[in-house]
Formats: sequence, structure tokens, C-alpha cells
Amino acid sequence: MAPYRSPLVRVPTEPLDVSTLDWKFRKQLLIQPSNPSAGSRPRPLVRNHRMNDIAFQHLAPVPEPFEMDDEYVADDEAGWDTHSLKQYLQESWFPAFEVGPRAKQNFVWPHYPELQAAPGTRKLRNISRIMPYRIHGAACDYLERQKDKQIKRPLEETKDPIGLTLPSINLIKYDKYIDVYLQDVNFVTDITKLLMTFAFRTVARSLHILHDIPEGGDGDTFREFLQFRRSIEMCPVKDNIFDVVSLPSPHPGHTSMIVLVVPPWVLDNMDFISFIDTGVVTPRSLDGIPTNKPASVPAILWALLWDMCSQQKCQYFAVTTYELWAFGNFSSNMKDAYISDLFRAPVHSHDAQVQQDMLSSPTMTETLLFWMAACIGAGGIVWTPCDDTITS
Repeated sequence: MAPYRSPLVRVPTEPLDVSTLDWKFRKQLLIQPSNPSAGSRPRPLVRNHRMNDIAFQHLAPVPEPFEMDDEYVADDEAGWDTHSLKQYLQESWFPAFEVGPRAKQNFVWPHYPELQAAPGTRKLRNISRIMPYRIHGAACDYLERQKDKQIKRPLEETKDPIGLTLPSINLIKYDKYIDVYLQDVNFVTDITKLLMTFAFRTVARSLHILHDIPEGGDGDTFREFLQFRRSIEMCPVKDNIFDVVSLPSPHPGHTSMIVLVVPPWVLDNMDFISFIDTGVVTPRSLDGIPTNKPASVPAILWALLWDMCSQQKCQYFAVTTYELWAFGNFSSNMKDAYISDLFRAPVHSHDAQVQQDMLSSPTMTETLLFWMAACIGAGGIVWTPCDDTITS
């Protein structure tokens, strides 16, 4: 039986500043940042267990999408059909791609001199597991508490799309131009392009719809802000096998989430499993990575994540090869890390005849949406404070 109060994700229990919850405050931060210089980074809203029901509640509602009354409604006269957003998310998958001839199939991990640090620099001491039922349960609970919305999809190619680009069982619309993204994938930037075009765009748009972030004026500013963006400048290792995607935060100096992208022909399943292994981290083992033996893939990945998250003041992160995902977070003092098991995204051809029993529940789209909402404090997600006497 699952423990009653064990934490899903541990986050700092800093006092809540209620002034940061007001839409006018967020609007001021977004439109008139306190430090608009290029070097400034956003700082996240305070997130803890006292943030129930505060997510975007000050935002004005939008007329479209609207709340669901019927499961499905067709409106041929207007040139649109309408569909349940929740059903779309439950029935979505990641489009499959073809690996090109220039991908480094026999990649050997090098020792990166950029990761050599003075003893005691990286303070990570313990890695703990976030059990799958914690994430799955919280994701389902988050989605169940959100009101469903009808999404409008154009019936004609001449009409503007709604921004939900992942294929779904009842909303497949094949476009010949999609092949440009799915063929001849050779580099990590190609993987990132796929994620930005399909998964990240869909998840961000779904969050905008679920939480009624308004279109037009200030709402567009907030929508534009709550988008994943490529941030390779955050990565201390300048190698073409890594790419970085980040989710900004409204406060300067912080980042809400960092996603480390590594292509599947570089990070194999065994190395990925070794990365999520839990336990005590030997002091200084992540600082001076030895060069007299083969490079340790888990040590490289943890050193990368620790450096980026500490530099960007970011607690939430994910690592992905496109199909496989691991979600995690650091404690406020960066001494403890919490990592999930591996999650596998359903990957099928864009126009495949996918059945519901071929998809997991929750789907990767729903899980990623939940993690994005958790990072920015959306949806009244309840976090249990850190308790070292309880393990997840």
C-alpha cells in the first residue's frame, strides 16, 4: 500500500508572498521587467503546499475555447469542428521520425574538461526516487480538477490551426509538410525541433486553454512568456550531442524548468537507467571526473544538470531522448535530487491507426502538461513539504 503522506516532489517551504499571485503583479513583471538586460534570468513564483486554487484565478476568461457540455459537437457551417481537449490529450502520441545517415550511431562518451570543478563545488549528496504512482496520481488528479474545454479545429486547410500539433486518435490531419521534420533526423537539434514543433507547443497551448489565459493584449504577452524555448547557452558543455530547452519564470534570475535533450543514438537505455539510479552520492565524485577510465555517463549528466540548475536557480528538470523521459527536481540547497523512473512516450507514425489500448494512462502529453503546471504553480497542485523521515 502506498504511504499516505509521502511527498511527490519536495520543494522549499518558503513563506508565500501573496503579492506574487495577483495578475497585475505578474503583468508588471512580464511587460516591465525590473532588469530588462539580456543577462537577466526570470525568477519563479514561490511554490509550496499553500498554493491551492491560486493558479491564474485572476485572469480574465476567454470566449474560446469554452467549457464542455457535450463530448463532441460538429459545426460544419462555420468550417470548424469542436472536440474535448481532455480527450485529445488522452488520445495523443508522439510522431515517429527516421534517423538519418549522419547520426553518430557508435558514439563514445568523452571526458569533458568543462565539467572539471574544484573539490566540493557540486554539493549533490543524495538521489531519491519519485515513485511512478506519485506522478501518475498527481497528473490524473490535476487534470480531473480542471474544467474540460472544447477546442475548435479548422475543417479547411486555409483556416488557422489551434496550435495543438500532436496527432490524436480523433484529430489526425496529415500534412505533407510534416515530413520535413520527421525525415532525416541526424542531430540533437533535429530532436529538439521535433519536441518544439509537436510536444512542447501542444503542452504549452493546452495549459493556456485549461487555465483561461486570455488572448489579446496582456494575455498574449503571458501566453508568449509561458512557452518552452531553446536555451543552449545554458549548457556548459559545447558539444553537438546536448541541447537544452527551458521554461522561463516571471521573476528575474530564476528559471522554472530545464529540459536536457540527448539523442537516443547517444544515450542508450542502459546508460539512462544508470542515470536514474538512486542512493548516496560520494563526495566530490561529480567534481573531478576521472579521465583514466571510461567516462561515466550518469556522472556527466548529473554534473550538467547540477551546473545548469544551480546557475539558473532552477529546481525542476527533465531529461529526454524524445521517447524516454525522466522528471526530477533539486532541493532548495541543491544537496538532494529526486528523480522519477523512466517514462516511455507512445511513438507512432503521424498518420497511424492508433487504438486507445496502445496508449498509456496518463499519456506522456498529460504527464508533461502536469509537470509544466507544477513548475509554474498552476492548477492548485498540492505539494507536501520536505520531510526527510519519509521516502517517496
